[in-house]
Amino acid sequence: MAPKGKSSASSATRKKHARKAAAAHGAVEEPQVPKEKKPKGKDKKSKKEPRKKVYIPPVKPAPVQPDPLNTLGLAQRLPPELLVVLRLLSKKDATTKRRALEDLQTAWVGRAKRGDEGEYLIHTLSETIPVWLHHLPSLFIHPSRRIRLLAVGLHTSILQIPALRTQTFFQLREVVSSDQAESILGSWCLAVHDVDRQVSSYAKEAWTRYVSTTTASDDKLLLDSTLLLSLWDFVQRTLLDPTGVYLYINPPQPAIPTPAQSRRGSGRGTPVRKDEEVHSRPKAEEDEEKEQDRKARLRVGAFGATEWVLNAKFPEKPKVQASESEQEGETNAAGHDYLSALANPALWSSLYYGKSPPFVDTEGFGFDQPPVRRAAWSLLQLLINKCRDHMDALLPTLSTAVLRSAWVEPDPLVRASMWQPLLMFLKAYPNAWTLEAESEKEDEDEDEGSEKEDDDAPKAPPSKPVASGPATPSQAYAEFLQFLATGCSGSPAQGYPAVLIIVSTIPSSTIAASSSQPLENLFTSFWAAVDARVLNSLDRVAASTAFLSSLLECLVFLVRRVLFAPPEEATSLLHGASADSPSDVDSAIKTILREQTKRTWEELASGRLKVEGKDVGKQLAKTLTTLHKLRPDLFDTAWGVIAEQVQSSTKDVIPALVPEVLKHFTTTLEKGSAPGDAAAELVKAVIRAALDQCAALLDAEEPQADRVESLVGILDTFGDVVFSDADVAKGVDDLVQNRTYKLLIAMPTLLLLYVKYRQDETACLAVWHKVLEEVARHTDEIDSMLPALLDAAESHVLPAYLRPQGEELHEVAGVMLTDAVSAPPNAPQVALVRRLLTFYQPFISSACRENLLRGLVDAFVLHFDSILHDETASLAAFATPLNLLHGLVAQGTSELLQSFAASLFPYIFLFAFLLPCVLEVDVKQVTIAQELWSKWEANASGEAKKSTLGVVKHLFRELLVDPLAIPTPDQILRSLSTSSFSAQVNVLSDIFPSRTDIDGMLEALPSAPLDASLAIVDPLVPPPSQYRTSKITLPEYDSQGFSKFARVVHGLLVYLMDDRQAARENIWVLHHFLSLSIYAEDLKHLPSAESPVFSKTVSRSTLQSLVDKVQQLSTYLLSPTAEEQWHSAVTNALVAQGPTSGLDGVGQLVVDLISRAKRHDTVRESRVLHMILRHALSTATKGDAEQWMLVARKIEKLAPHTSLAIVFSVTRYAPEPTRLDRFRNELAAGTLGIPASKVNTEGLWLLRNLAASAPDPESDIVFLPQLRAVNLMKACQQWITSDEDLEEDVQSEMTLVFASLVPILSNVPGAHWDLVFDVMENNLENATLDDSSTYVSLARTLQLFLVIEEYAASNKTLKAAWEERKSANLTLIRDLVSLKLENQKSSTPLSMCRELALQIVQDLPSSLLTKDTLSKMCHLVMDGSVNVQRMAYQLLQEAAKKYTEELVIEAAVDTEGTMKAELPPELLDILQRTLNQEEAEEHEQGWFGYLLAWMVTFDLFADASLKVKSGYIDQLRDLDLVGAQLLPAIFGLLDLYGGMAKVFKLDIWDVDEFYLELYAADTPLSLRLLTAHLYYRALLLVPSLIRNWLVDCRDRQLSTTVAAYTSKHFSPAIIRTELARVKDPSVAAELSGENITVKVASAINEVTASYAIDEQSLDLTVKLPSDWPLHTIEIRDSKYVGVTEDRWRAWVLGVQQILTFRSGSIVDGLSFFLKNVTSHFEGLAECAICYSVVNATDGSLPRKPCKTCKNRFHAACLFKWFASSHSSSCPLCRSEIMTGR
Repeated sequence: MAPKGKSSASSATRKKHARKAAAAHGAVEEPQVPKEKKPKGKDKKSKKEPRKKVYIPPVKPAPVQPDPLNTLGLAQRLPPELLVVLRLLSKKDATTKRRALEDLQTAWVGRAKRGDEGEYLIHTLSETIPVWLHHLPSLFIHPSRRIRLLAVGLHTSILQIPALRTQTFFQLREVVSSDQAESILGSWCLAVHDVDRQVSSYAKEAWTRYVSTTTASDDKLLLDSTLLLSLWDFVQRTLLDPTGVYLYINPPQPAIPTPAQSRRGSGRGTPVRKDEEVHSRPKAEEDEEKEQDRKARLRVGAFGATEWVLNAKFPEKPKVQASESEQEGETNAAGHDYLSALANPALWSSLYYGKSPPFVDTEGFGFDQPPVRRAAWSLLQLLINKCRDHMDALLPTLSTAVLRSAWVEPDPLVRASMWQPLLMFLKAYPNAWTLEAESEKEDEDEDEGSEKEDDDAPKAPPSKPVASGPATPSQAYAEFLQFLATGCSGSPAQGYPAVLIIVSTIPSSTIAASSSQPLENLFTSFWAAVDARVLNSLDRVAASTAFLSSLLECLVFLVRRVLFAPPEEATSLLHGASADSPSDVDSAIKTILREQTKRTWEELASGRLKVEGKDVGKQLAKTLTTLHKLRPDLFDTAWGVIAEQVQSSTKDVIPALVPEVLKHFTTTLEKGSAPGDAAAELVKAVIRAALDQCAALLDAEEPQADRVESLVGILDTFGDVVFSDADVAKGVDDLVQNRTYKLLIAMPTLLLLYVKYRQDETACLAVWHKVLEEVARHTDEIDSMLPALLDAAESHVLPAYLRPQGEELHEVAGVMLTDAVSAPPNAPQVALVRRLLTFYQPFISSACRENLLRGLVDAFVLHFDSILHDETASLAAFATPLNLLHGLVAQGTSELLQSFAASLFPYIFLFAFLLPCVLEVDVKQVTIAQELWSKWEANASGEAKKSTLGVVKHLFRELLVDPLAIPTPDQILRSLSTSSFSAQVNVLSDIFPSRTDIDGMLEALPSAPLDASLAIVDPLVPPPSQYRTSKITLPEYDSQGFSKFARVVHGLLVYLMDDRQAARENIWVLHHFLSLSIYAEDLKHLPSAESPVFSKTVSRSTLQSLVDKVQQLSTYLLSPTAEEQWHSAVTNALVAQGPTSGLDGVGQLVVDLISRAKRHDTVRESRVLHMILRHALSTATKGDAEQWMLVARKIEKLAPHTSLAIVFSVTRYAPEPTRLDRFRNELAAGTLGIPASKVNTEGLWLLRNLAASAPDPESDIVFLPQLRAVNLMKACQQWITSDEDLEEDVQSEMTLVFASLVPILSNVPGAHWDLVFDVMENNLENATLDDSSTYVSLARTLQLFLVIEEYAASNKTLKAAWEERKSANLTLIRDLVSLKLENQKSSTPLSMCRELALQIVQDLPSSLLTKDTLSKMCHLVMDGSVNVQRMAYQLLQEAAKKYTEELVIEAAVDTEGTMKAELPPELLDILQRTLNQEEAEEHEQGWFGYLLAWMVTFDLFADASLKVKSGYIDQLRDLDLVGAQLLPAIFGLLDLYGGMAKVFKLDIWDVDEFYLELYAADTPLSLRLLTAHLYYRALLLVPSLIRNWLVDCRDRQLSTTVAAYTSKHFSPAIIRTELARVKDPSVAAELSGENITVKVASAINEVTASYAIDEQSLDLTVKLPSDWPLHTIEIRDSKYVGVTEDRWRAWVLGVQQILTFRSGSIVDGLSFFLKNVTSHFEGLAECAICYSVVNATDGSLPRKPCKTCKNRFHAACLFKWFASSHSSSCPLCRSEIMTGR
């Protein structure tokens, strides 16, 4: 055993003891370093506690181990790839090592495991085993967790290959040196117990599988005694000096390698190595962890390895037999050899948390390292379990280390690991306290220079506590008391249960030596935790409970120890070890018992010690029982204190603790025994006091609530005892019956206790009826009286026989329900009503409850109807009824609600499934409604479900046809499909109206078109004279703008879109779908018209969506028409009047339409038939077309509209039949037989049929023979020249026919062309865009104009006649287009007329294009048609050039400066409009027109002079159009307001070009790209305005986004454009001159202008920043000669002004500069005001002279001078510049 260290110079005796101890264990004596002796005569307690000096074995200088790659010649034999990997293992860089290990694992060992390359790869790897073992120790203890994990995995993989495993074990057994084997096994064992669990797990698997200490085999490495001892030595060195071991395995590279040295010898007794002696290594691979952390990691592994070795050495506790004494001696000797290393006190400093352990003179190994301390405690537990018989030598060291470390441990996790080994140690070695105290005494004796000797060898410690001699005060015991005072160091739940065991191990002498009042000090330490409130943790109750249990157990234990101890010992426990004589032990112990019992009760009653009452009763009862068994008088002492405290508490507020404790006493303490009888008497006394207080409280005006609560707690706990005495029971009866109202107000719980415990039904009923009467009488206090009664009913406290006598509360309940329904759901009265309806039996009758429920249901239903029809109705009113109903169902009251199933649950269904689809309903309310429905559906009978389903169907049907209902058909159908009833509902028959009803709705609607102008869109729309119009009575519309018919048919459309089979089975609905589509199309073309089906508020997108759906479904339904015999079957049925039974649904529909037309021919049905035939005739043959023409001719007289539709359809979509050609010729011939008087009737129909039968102009079909066409023209001429008044409709139809005759008559001269031209001019003169009745005639005239233009271009005869009349027509058309409508109503016919007109005037002659053209026509960009807008822009581009051209001329001749260049007011009006960005997609045409208006504005800048540009810019700036209108619109459309993450991406687009003809209105992409191009043009033309906006912007995010977006996508294009403009040949010619040179450096965005003077030059360089034009340009005047500095600066300033503030281009700036330079050197004088020859504003020269001084000035500069100086004097000579005086 190693000698104890000393804290100062040791005496001879101590030296002798050390030598004896060392000799006894075979240790070589080592000299110890002495310490200076401390001065004597001072208080020992004030001195720093001495610490033992210990020995830490030093680590010798580590040799550099040669690499086997070099020493064994492996570098020449191994493959180069493998050699590179192995070389990398020796590198210091952790990443390099990691990659090397990964390569070895995957590319080499992994392939060998899979069997790749056979034996060759195995042999190659076998040769690398020495290299691997060379690097293995450093890899296993590497700071990097990843490297350790990879190394362990690689080592395991190597051992899994048999050949490599055999080679590895051979190297360890036979080849490597003992030192290397020790390092390999030691580091491997450390890795097995690594601090990282994953590393430890992988290493442990290989270690367990391939290492053994018992049996040897080829698959396992046997650790014999030599290897095991080497491993033990390595582990112990690691524990004591981990840094030294780490340096030994990872030695620094020395200058000269030294041979390996032997490390044998214990090294004990050598001087202590100082920490400063350890040379720090370069921080290469240690960067991953700190030095302290590395020590801890290695020590944790070493502790684990120590446990493994001890487990292997001591597999089980030795059983020594009498005949095996020799074996026993060998075992003890072996155990001693291993355990002797553990006697070093420094090792056990791992238990101590601090830096300087009090028991050893070195830095604590456990300092700031909880894992190390946990590992040390784990080792201690192993020693106790495995090596208890060999620990005698360790006991002195362990006693001090354990007891001085345990009580000061601060870490909770360490304490959790500490308790088991600590308690095991104290139970096994209770004399540890004595040894610790003696150790302290010996250290003090040393300090005093004591020379006493003790030659006796240390004896084995006794197994029981020893009380001998005067004890020394124990520092460990003092720390234990502090441990108690801090609430077990903050872990009361863990620590207090162990305190009794700890106290039981402390010798009486140790306790007695602590102070003069040992027991009092012990309990004072207990209570110090309560006083310091350290038990007030999160789990305060558990901590306080553990404290109370520990305190009472220790109290009983110490009382027992004192009573049964010898007198001297008892006296010392009470009065300390210095007590002279025995005292009255009995009296002292009762005093302690009385004080501790009283303190305990006071702390519990005050709540400072927070323990549940049952736990208090349990602990006190247990303590009292134990005391009674010890001695009855001890029980009397403790009980007296408790009884006194309880009775005194009944005088005021009784603590809640009292009834619970007393109740536990009565049930726990044995009845009939003294403790039981005492408890019963105390309970009776408490009850009597409580009743007296109740009576007194009722007399008080305002009883104290806490006193009432305390009394109720007593009476509730002991209610059965109260009424066991007859006198007490009668007194209580009188009190309750006479003071009922007062009890209800002050103490309602007392009433409830009365009816609960009073076993008299008559008395209870009388009291209860009186209670109900009092409640009904005092309705104003019902909120305070009724809740307590309902609480009792809800908790089933009230007896079942309590019922109302009459109708005491009926009226009150009705009023409560009325108030609750109108209150918020969280209001108290709502909860009160719900509880009353649920637990009603004691309060109201069943009939009253049923009436209340009926009223609740009615309130819900009535409000639901208003919600479905009134958008202003509030959903909040549903909250309370729903909550009430849900609460009733949840409480099991749903049976009664079954009677209201038909009236309530259909509306619950609608609320649960329909209302969420319509309105934003609170999710909680929807969930409640769905739960109500689900519960009812689960419990309802089949009959109830059937009747309820019928009501639901009826409600849905009514909602579907009701236009005033808020739910749309789509919402109704969707809600029905999501419900559980969907499978039981036939939607078509149960929800929708019948076919007859829907047909009736359609018949009631007007069949005429909305307006005759629709003939432009649909040729089947007749003139107004051919149909009757009636005044439309506008129906009621729903929220979507649908009438009843539209609502129903739209619902059918939505439903059948999802159920195509049902649609095919009900083909009759196609008629209604197509009719609805016609109404929608008409309204879409005429948004301002009044439709009988849709309101004006319906959106265009809604109409388009409806038309698209109809087209989709009709395409599917009309697919049978492609069958081969379909046309013949239908036409045969129509012509021969044959049977229709064999027709399919579509055929039957067509037959029905034509048959109905024979009876009543309408335009609507003819258009419906056309829509069907358009699809059907696409697959028809010529024979089918012949049959359809036969049908048309047959019904011509009966149904002219329908016949016309068939003819038009056959002409357009079917092959040309012979009957059609014959029909045309008959019509043309028939014109000659119609007199002028019948032209307006028969002639109009003939012309319509003739126009309908006209073939496509692009086809090869000849409309009419030329001669017949000439005769037709003659007939028309006769009609016109007659005296009859022809209607405009006739001329309109003539115009349409003329367009088809132009190709036929183009080569035929004659008077017919005059007729055509006269009709055209007449139509144009009569047409106006203000009158929609002229649209049809105008459109046809414009179409005729275009046809004539086309054929006149290739026909000289026609061209000659046409040229004479063309100009007049163009003028009329131009004037028509220029007309701006005051109340322009968007319509497709109007847009088509404009589109045709603009198509004509695109190439308007310059004679007809004037300056006013732009003003008159700019409104066209806001038309509703995209084509009109596009063509209008092309026209306006030319008009803008004309406008600017004239302004430039005016500005050039304006010498007075009075001319102002301004934008047209009409254009400004458009630019100042504000559009809604949120509706950009809905109103895309409006946005398109607005952007085009800005495009026109920027077109005005083209070819404009600097003065005109400046005028435009000044006007834009003054009106703030760019900052307030343009930029917000651009940023909104490009999504710049959301930050760079949400902006519109322009990466693949070129912003400097946009092809307007490719603009597509059906996608928002085109609009955004146009916006980007417009922004590009704005940056190019008005950069100064955008720059000013950016400077003034206060939105930081927006300005940052704009800057980044612009510089990324726009600046490069703008810079490229600016530089390209300078390079343009025309511009270059303008800037060129005799001495002028302009150079462009595109790479650096610079332009340099030079003016050569003799051999020198003036240079001006303009550099564009990368984010131009957001930042201004940089002008560098690198060189100037022949010019004064002032003049040069004036020129540079002028260039900056043009480029920065005038939005001029680089060309403008350079032109200004070069003009100034040229003029200067040509002799022109500069303006004396601005020092420039050329004015920077308008580019003019100084032409205004002063008659006195003859200096010349710019007109603009002179005007500014007059305005600023307020005089007209010359700036230089000060004479009047106008007069010269």
